[in-house]
Order: sequence, then structure tokens, then C-alpha cells
Amino acid sequence: MPILRTKLGLLFCLVAATGIFLAVTGMGGSPALELWNNETRTSLPLWLMIWLGFLALTFLSSVIFAWNHVPARWVLASFIGSHVATIAVENTEGMVLRAGLVSLLHVVFWTPGLVSLLSNQSDIRFNSAYGTWASILLFVYAVAFTFDIRDGIVWLLFMVGV
Repeated sequence: MPILRTKLGLLFCLVAATGIFLAVTGMGGSPALELWNNETRTSLPLWLMIWLGFLALTFLSSVIFAWNHVPARWVLASFIGSHVATIAVENTEGMVLRAGLVSLLHVVFWTPGLVSLLSNQSDIRFNSAYGTWASILLFVYAVAFTFDIRDGIVWLLFMVGV
């Protein structure tokens, strides 16, 4: 069944549309142009630090399922790839790492893991550890992408002078 015909595919189209709407209208504000450095990261509100910890734990727990489930391998590789790319940008002379660029890297790198999960939905059963993890991860993707799409677009518009 094509991804766009599934309920989850439609959900993620809605998430993307929401992120684009928020970016274009400026509703809800955006930290996209703030510097993303150690000082910023250590001064985040507690609730956001808890969310980021939960997000990281959810992505990294894919290692538990990577041996038997291809989507878990994609999720793990995409999470590691996004961090390698972020570190590379952060250490590139002349580049300023802003929150919106990090968001854009999330969208670019994490999408293959999401597509793999959506393409293999028949493996997601709520009565299994893998199914529970995959369901939680899909929730994490939905929340993260709502803001990452918005902030990535805001950063891109800033970079092209719009």
C-alpha cells in the first residue's frame, strides 16, 4: 500500500503542512536563528532538555531492534548521520551553527528512517517490544518534525535573504 494512502502517511503530511504553515506565517515564534552552541544547549528549559533526552533515548534504543528489523537500522544510521553532520558543520571554519540548520539536518537525515518505518508498517504490532518502540518513535517523529520543518524553513529563508 503506498505511503500516502496509509493513516500514518497522512498524519506525516499533516505534520509537514503544519510545519510549513508555522514557518510561512511566523505563528508560534521560532528559535531557528538562535546560535546552537554549548552555552545555548546548557541553558535550555528543563522541559526541553527532558524532551531531547527522551528523543535521543528513543532513537538510540533502535540498536536493540537493529539485528532483526531493517527500519531500526535506518533509524539508527540516520540519527548518527545527523549528529555527524552537525558536528562537521560546527567545526567548519566560517559556518555558524544555528538551531534552524540543526532542524534542517534532522529533517534531511531522519527522513529515511521514517520512510522505512512507514514502508514496513505490517511489522508494527502493539503486542511486541518492537511495535511499542516503533509506535513511540512515530510519535517522536511527528512532534519533532512539526518544529524541525518549521525551523528548517525559517533558516533557509533567512539564508536566501527572504
